[in-house]
Amino acid sequence: MSRLAHWLAFVLSLLAVLAVAVAVQSFSDLANRRWDLTASQMLTLSPYTLSVLGEVKSPLRIDLFYERGERQRSRDLLELMRDHSKLLTFELVDLDRNPARAKEHHVEHYDQALLHYDGREVVVSANSEESLTGGIARILHERSRVLYFVGGHRERSLAAGSNENLGRAAQVLRNEGYVLRELSLLQLHAVPDDASAVILAGPEVDLAEGELTALSSYLERGGSVLVLVDPVQLPRLEQWIAGFGLKLGNDVVIDSTNRVYGSDGTNVVVPYYRDHEATRTMDMPSVLGRARSVELAGGGEGDVAQGASVVARTAKESFAASDPSRTRDGAVAFDAQRDRQGPIGIMGVTLVGADPAKAGRLAVIGDADFASDSFFALLGNKNLLVNTLGWLVQQQAQGARPQMESTQLGPMSPMYVSDDLAQWIFILAVIVQPAVFLVVGVGVVVARRRRR
Repeated sequence: MSRLAHWLAFVLSLLAVLAVAVAVQSFSDLANRRWDLTASQMLTLSPYTLSVLGEVKSPLRIDLFYERGERQRSRDLLELMRDHSKLLTFELVDLDRNPARAKEHHVEHYDQALLHYDGREVVVSANSEESLTGGIARILHERSRVLYFVGGHRERSLAAGSNENLGRAAQVLRNEGYVLRELSLLQLHAVPDDASAVILAGPEVDLAEGELTALSSYLERGGSVLVLVDPVQLPRLEQWIAGFGLKLGNDVVIDSTNRVYGSDGTNVVVPYYRDHEATRTMDMPSVLGRARSVELAGGGEGDVAQGASVVARTAKESFAASDPSRTRDGAVAFDAQRDRQGPIGIMGVTLVGADPAKAGRLAVIGDADFASDSFFALLGNKNLLVNTLGWLVQQQAQGARPQMESTQLGPMSPMYVSDDLAQWIFILAVIVQPAVFLVVGVGVVVARRRRR
């Protein structure tokens, strides 16, 4: 009897353990939580990706064609996405073993994905979270999102190869699902009907009256325009912008207290953003190059809900130095008679039209350098550009994008420090540290001589 009791107790204990295990597993399935302890947050989807996945309302199938040896990397990303969208299913396809299937769907390279959604198919790049998310955003919209870049005024080029160009920004926008095209308003005299937004990226020559009239007509019929303008005298463009309630200053913003480490004060850090759709999800400062101020034509802050408003400002230690020619050799000292103390506005937005639902949208940023290849990977610069465009094209998905994987940041450092901290770094690195080694060395030499 005693033996039977022991066996019964053993069976009951085993059943209890199994019951606890089943309960724990069931609870973990219902309340799945994951902690990402990696330095680059490689196991966490970006807020923008989560927002895009939230827009999926019909079954979304992803057939990802991978290179042998890269299966697990692709699988990890797709499983993360599936965890946040129950409508998403996927299949991993070995491109080398399925060339006929790839050819049938016009898949030509490794790390491309065939997306199926709501009766539509599209082949997109899937070599990163950013590119795959952009492909998903693209197929969610029946109409392609086309960005027209105005040319003919020595604007920044979309080609790669120069630090002044917008090559990296162009690639990010293509990954987001945008179609990029060039536009000559001198030839067409009007913005094409398929334009989602028009971008004027750092013109060095003023626009003609006919070009500005075409942009005005486009805004009045509900279009969207983004103007990135450096401290260059462009009287007609400045007057055109003023007509919509925003004013470009004839100045250069200086901030020697908060700056990118190793630069002069003309590289400005922008830490303050208003609660506006274009800047609401900005979670880190931006770094501008040689920037000019953007304020309201009538002064003040403006109403972010309607009308013109300034939505981004520099730190209070900054100032707007009048006469840009003063700053061509670097930072200048504040002149209370001529300069304006910060915070200084560097980005303004406005709605054009009486009906907010159908109004045109205009965004003006007093710098084009932040989107160039030299600056684009710094801090929040990429998010500033894509979030502003998201507001212009009325994109529902919002949020910070994945950090750029490349460490090729050009001549700039991604760390910004105050003048006081920079001085302490200099003292510690150049004076204190060598002095410590010198004192220790002298002490060792003296001690050895005394032993003799």
